[in-house]
Amino acid sequence: MIVEKIIKQACTLLNDRGFDWSICGGTAIDLFLGRQTRTHKDLDVAVFWEDRNSIIELMLSSGWRVLQACGGGVVQELNRKQDEPFEKRNLFCFTANEDRVELEPIGRERYRFGFEKLEQNDFTYVEFLFNERGNGQFHLPGETNIKRELNKAILSSSDKLSYLAPELVLFYKSSYLEGTDAADHNQDFDVSLPYFNPEQKQWLREALEKEYPNGHVWLQRLN
Repeated sequence: MIVEKIIKQACTLLNDRGFDWSICGGTAIDLFLGRQTRTHKDLDVAVFWEDRNSIIELMLSSGWRVLQACGGGVVQELNRKQDEPFEKRNLFCFTANEDRVELEPIGRERYRFGFEKLEQNDFTYVEFLFNERGNGQFHLPGETNIKRELNKAILSSSDKLSYLAPELVLFYKSSYLEGTDAADHNQDFDVSLPYFNPEQKQWLREALEKEYPNGHVWLQRLN
C-alpha cells in the first residue's frame, strides 16, 4: 500500500535522530483503525517545539527544502536553523522532485504557497506540526488550556509506530470544517468515532465544549 511505503520512508529519515515524532492527521486515523480509510494528500507529523532546530537541520542536510508558515498562504524559506527565541511556526518540507508544490516569489525568501491536492505517492512532502509538552501533559494550542496525558495523547500501533490519538486528531480537525478539506475531516470523524472507548469520547466532548462554547456540529454525536 502507498501509505505503508510512505511511512516506511519517513521512518528511515526520522527515526533515531534525537527527537520524538508521531504520525498525525488522517494517516493517524488509519493507524488507529488498522486499515486505510481514504487517500491522503500529505503526511503530517506531530513534533515538539524544543526540537524545531534539530528538525530544520536534519531536513536541510538531507536535501529537502524547508519553509515556515507565515499565514495568509505565505511561506518563508529557511536555509539554516533559527536563533532563539524563534517565532512559533509550523514547517512545510519537500524534495526537489515534488511537483505538486507551487511557489510564487514575493521577495525576501517569501512565497505564495500553492499545493495541488492529489494523492501522495512517495515521501516527498511532509508537514511538521509543532506542539508543547510539560509535566507529563500534551498541551493543545489556543487560549482554553486543553491538555491530555502524554501516554494517552501519543499511542503506538502494532508495528511500534507512534501516532497521535484520534481524539486529538479530531480536535485539531474540528476547526477546519469549511473549505476543500472539510469532507475528509468529517469522514475521519465518521469512521473513527464508533471505535472510541467511553473515555476518549468524553475527552473529545469536553474539549469541544470548552473550545466552542456556542456549540459544534460534532457534539450532538458525542452525547
